[in-house]
Amino acid sequence: MAKIVLVDDDPISLRIAEKRLSASGHEVLTASDGKTGLQLVRAEKPQLVLTDLMMPGMHGFSLIQEIRNDSSLSQTQVIVSSGKAYPVDIKKAKELGAAGYLTKPVDPEKLLEVVQSALSASEPDLKVKFWGTRGSIPTPGRATLRYGGNTSCVEVRCGEHIIMLDCGTGAREMGLALSREFKGRPLDIHLFVSHTHWDHIQGFPFFVPAYIPGNRLTIYSLRGADKSLEKIFTGQMDVTYFPVALSDLMAKLNFVEVEGVCSIGKVKVSHIYLNHPGLAIGFRIEMGRKSVVYVTDHEQYCRMLGDNEHNRNQEREVMEFARGADLYIREAQYTDEEYPSKKGWGHSTVSDVLESAHEANVRRLALYHHDPMRDDEAVDRIVAACQEQMTKRGMKFSCLAAADNLEITL
Repeated sequence: MAKIVLVDDDPISLRIAEKRLSASGHEVLTASDGKTGLQLVRAEKPQLVLTDLMMPGMHGFSLIQEIRNDSSLSQTQVIVSSGKAYPVDIKKAKELGAAGYLTKPVDPEKLLEVVQSALSASEPDLKVKFWGTRGSIPTPGRATLRYGGNTSCVEVRCGEHIIMLDCGTGAREMGLALSREFKGRPLDIHLFVSHTHWDHIQGFPFFVPAYIPGNRLTIYSLRGADKSLEKIFTGQMDVTYFPVALSDLMAKLNFVEVEGVCSIGKVKVSHIYLNHPGLAIGFRIEMGRKSVVYVTDHEQYCRMLGDNEHNRNQEREVMEFARGADLYIREAQYTDEEYPSKKGWGHSTVSDVLESAHEANVRRLALYHHDPMRDDEAVDRIVAACQEQMTKRGMKFSCLAAADNLEITL
């Protein structure tokens, strides 16, 4: 969903474009002359401007120039929609900075296609890297070389923002990589912790950026059942367990006990409660029209508590939370055959995860939080079984098993 400004003195064209773009969920503002349109663009700073060329007040060529010369509008895309179809006009509009050119009358579906393409091109990449994909306990060794043995840790780069999901043992390698990349430049890292069981926080004391003066580390999670988030991390680094106290870390630490949506620049991070012993949450990261959903350590409500309307509604909330995600990172620790002896442990089955991804209409599913008893060949068999089931059911998303050091760009 984007903010779009339409500038056109033709009321019919304006109405058609406004109706189609609004129906697609975009916020649409309109102006009927070039001068008013420029004022609106400067005030609203939209992601995209759709403009005519021949208008009172200021013609479209000048409007494009004014937008391109305004540094505060550097991320604003411009598309021309005009009754003029001369090659020289099309060439000039693109030379001045238009991302597209449509000749009137414009088919509404073609308009939407060009707008969506321009919006996608204007958004920075959202990059995901897995540093730890194992559940419960680290499993180093020859049997886990391909998928890895580090516990939960995922890095999400949203433009210049660094977001970290959990800090299991994979956090150590992530911290070392960041230190090599930034070479002494200050780091500003946002760490979102799904819950504070060992496999999701045990890498924190070994996260090198936390020891570097000038770095900033903001840690987000729920308040504990009986103590603050900061006290939980302080207790983890008590002298009984670790030789360095939390207060000795040189980076600036800030603990945020989440209540609503967290905003980091243009990035929004929301959360949802999960069904797991103690307090656990999943996260949805959104930047522009791109999204990553991270749901780890969740036991399907109906499978654990019985199939009734209340439990179906609770599970439906989790599914809706993942709706339309470009990447759905989802814990899938057990097979259906394994689940009966693990019931009540707070984890999902692979079949439950496939169904959730299908119902949520996600684009890509990454199976995550692999059981510590599963070697690489066993994970391969699970992926193969998923592919077979997806083919039988006509499921359209892609599916893979997350692996340490796997990178995905959205």
